[in-house]
Amino acid sequence: MGTLVATYSERDERFYRLAAKYELSPDSVRRTRASPLRYCLGSNMLYLPEDIEEATSGRVCWARISSELLYSHRFDFGNEFNGSGEIVSGLANLEAVGVRIGDRYVRRWKEENGQFVQVPEFCSQTLIDALANDPEALASVDNEDFEGLCAELFARRGFKVDLFRRVADGGIDFLALQDERTDPLIFAVQVKQPEIREGKSRRSVGRPVVQQIYGAAKAWDLKGGILISGSTYSQEAKKFADLKPNEMMVYDSNSVLDWIMNFRWNEDELIGDRDSSAQRG
Repeated sequence: MGTLVATYSERDERFYRLAAKYELSPDSVRRTRASPLRYCLGSNMLYLPEDIEEATSGRVCWARISSELLYSHRFDFGNEFNGSGEIVSGLANLEAVGVRIGDRYVRRWKEENGQFVQVPEFCSQTLIDALANDPEALASVDNEDFEGLCAELFARRGFKVDLFRRVADGGIDFLALQDERTDPLIFAVQVKQPEIREGKSRRSVGRPVVQQIYGAAKAWDLKGGILISGSTYSQEAKKFADLKPNEMMVYDSNSVLDWIMNFRWNEDELIGDRDSSAQRG
């Protein structure tokens, strides 16, 4: 059974024929994910509609329609209809009849061997439960687990998260996307678990680290930068963040512990409904 790959405009509730598709490198995927073409991505493939201006103004995402559906249902291709019966439009209705709608609702991305895959979680529920029961244990979580923990908590808070590899990340540990009615808010996030000092608390995060993630967000033309620390911040770091309150946010260990208590359970799994959870925000 053949399939038709097209692009679909959420704003206009119609399809656009596919003009071209390109396989992108991981870096190009992330740059595209941070652009108006983000919903035209399918793993490492970029699907471009005939009218490229629509993709940058109407939340156009890619869609795959089986040949069987093309004959049994009517879809709007801009005053050009196929099949028979009532016109099917709207993301929920399209998915209900079996149209595959891109990566629109994917909550968690991770790069593996140069490809992007959807993963069910970024850290184990066991770790989250342990920290909920013993908050002081957060100080002993290593860097890699702390990064995965923060990425998972952001996903549970309603963000779509793209977790970077742990090498050559350019100061960004993950991208966090939050849907809005007009256009998503996208943040560059850096996670820091400062080194342990024997007999003392972990070091505070200094101003240079805050400046680094702020610069990375600017370089990517994102909404802003977010820094998460398993410790505290120096006064100079706080002062720098306070200069740009709408573009730079810093969170400490207390914030992480609050997120753990408020988002301890993965509601995506509890309710078993990916689409409704994507609407929570």
